[in-house]
Amino acid sequence: MAVPIAVIAERKVVAHFLDAGAISMADAIPYTPAHSAGRRAFVRLKGRDILRTDGQGRWWLDEEAWSQRRADRLTRAGLAMLAVGVAAAVAALR
Repeated sequence: MAVPIAVIAERKVVAHFLDAGAISMADAIPYTPAHSAGRRAFVRLKGRDILRTDGQGRWWLDEEAWSQRRADRLTRAGLAMLAVGVAAAVAALR
């Protein structure tokens, strides 16, 4: 199963903040994405309040919000796999 580019880009952006220790407003850092996929991931993460600003152009990672996003993603993937399994079982019984 291939991991979509958007997911990889989000993980890379989050890894940048984790590596820098920017996990609270006091530890906020300036950030400028280097690539277009990183820019889109940055915008998505800001929009979901996973990356938060200190109001002075620096950003920090809300680890709880990131953990919730990952859990939600896993739940959706599990439900999709379950739906495929059910559809396959129904098709096999016909």
